[in-house]
Amino acid sequence: MRIHHLAILTPDPAALAAFYRDTLGVPQTRVQEDADGVRSVWLNLDGTILMVERGARRDSHGAGLDGLLFAVEPGSAARWRVRLGDRMIGRTGFTIYARDPDGNRFGVSSYPEPLGD
Repeated sequence: MRIHHLAILTPDPAALAAFYRDTLGVPQTRVQEDADGVRSVWLNLDGTILMVERGARRDSHGAGLDGLLFAVEPGSAARWRVRLGDRMIGRTGFTIYARDPDGNRFGVSSYPEPLGD
């Protein structure tokens, strides 16, 4: 079994999708619109779809998605520190954690190889 898609809810799907597309380099494959504008943007995570959809975040109970972790090349920490800048919120030897414009936690990880310095 594999994951078909992941969904992130946001009041502004076009803006949040642009962050993932432009900052992380995730290719955009589809935009769906309705009478209120952009309803969802589909991004391709190497065969898994990340759907950035219009809606209210569901976090009032402290449950939900803990973070999206993207696989990156070992030794690429310096490049990712520059790309993520002040969005970074922490790191391990394998992963850099950050927040997207809506406050969702995401990261880039090279596990099981070290991310580097």
